[in-house]
Amino acid sequence: MLHMILLECALELVPSEISSLKQIQKHAARRGKKPTEILLDQSYHGREMTRLENGQQRGRPDIVFLSLMSLLETPLCKSGNLTVHLHLMDGRIIEINPEVRLPRNYDRFVGLIEQLFIKGQVPVEGPPLLHFIRKNLPELISELKKGGSTSLSMLAIENGQNTTIDSLQSKFPTDISVPVVFGVGAFPHGDFPEDLKKLFESHLELDTEVMMAWHVCAEILCTYSSRIGVIQSRYSSV
Repeated sequence: MLHMILLECALELVPSEISSLKQIQKHAARRGKKPTEILLDQSYHGREMTRLENGQQRGRPDIVFLSLMSLLETPLCKSGNLTVHLHLMDGRIIEINPEVRLPRNYDRFVGLIEQLFIKGQVPVEGPPLLHFIRKNLPELISELKKGGSTSLSMLAIENGQNTTIDSLQSKFPTDISVPVVFGVGAFPHGDFPEDLKKLFESHLELDTEVMMAWHVCAEILCTYSSRIGVIQSRYSSV
């Protein structure tokens, strides 16, 4: 099974230290919300974000949106062989139910994530489709790697081991029972913290140039799906 973790997601509500600034107040008013109830977004709050620590790494919910669009409702996901988690910069973890159907419209997605941050889960009543879990990243990775006699953990990272599509495919097991944990950065600039890097056994560079997170997700998903023959198995069961 493939376990995808979007790491250091640039996903958060507007921090209180800049919530009183004029542009953010105006943007929140247009949406009929409090400033601390809207997602921080570089497209609207770029100038104000220069006042934040690590501001260049923050405020890009579109990266998470496009990455999730690449992962969910795919043959691998529908076959029950994919899990997806979001790891936030503050260390919190969001679990995505593989059966969720996220809005295709970006603005509706933003509203959904804002509700998640405020309420803790979506929907508020009944079984959650998105919710915060009480685990940190090391605990999550350790849990995902259980269930098989062997397991793999990989991190897509600049300056990692040069890895072509063919060599990536050969690294994946053909045995679907082997847990594969794959981490992909979901932030616009910068590097992973050193302690995060150490959580993954293999560091892989998938192209000579930096790839967008959603492209990386699509490449990993396609390569792993091909390796385990998920498409062939779905047709054979028809």
